[in-house]
Amino acid sequence: MFARTFAVFVAFAAAVSATTVTLTNNCGYEVDPGFYPAATASDGSSTGGFAVAAGSSSSVSLDSAWSAGGRIWGRTGCDASGTCQTGSCTGGENCTAPAGSGVTLAQFTINAWNNLDFFNPSTTDGFNVAVTITPGTGCTTGPQACTASDEGDGCGMTSSCPTGTDYTISFC
Repeated sequence: MFARTFAVFVAFAAAVSATTVTLTNNCGYEVDPGFYPAATASDGSSTGGFAVAAGSSSSVSLDSAWSAGGRIWGRTGCDASGTCQTGSCTGGENCTAPAGSGVTLAQFTINAWNNLDFFNPSTTDGFNVAVTITPGTGCTTGPQACTASDEGDGCGMTSSCPTGTDYTISFC
């Protein structure tokens, strides 16, 4: 009985501590976000990426220990096998490794230090699509964006929010 109760408590604690990231595609074309390490899709499965149609949104969860330097990036011009004009990765549509160079990154470290998340949009690896990270309720940090190579409000700068903040990543 104790083991079952403990397992339910651990599962509940993990669910409570997850950070929701909403991916909004403001582009006039499909963007396929890639995730490394994998994120948790809305159906509870582990995912390394999926397609988001123009004008649509989708959400994922990042657990409370999501990796230092965890990456989310937009892939463009992808076919059904997951081969993309920009942002391709090992694993096809469901990335199992980060993209090579040439992509705009949204980098996160969840619950890193002193109950803070750290995040930044970056063109360190290149630029392929504008990326804006907008923290949700409970954080005073404004939107941080890379709108062109090394340009934008907060592009390449690390910001922080209290752990438990949800985020929106907007493409274009």
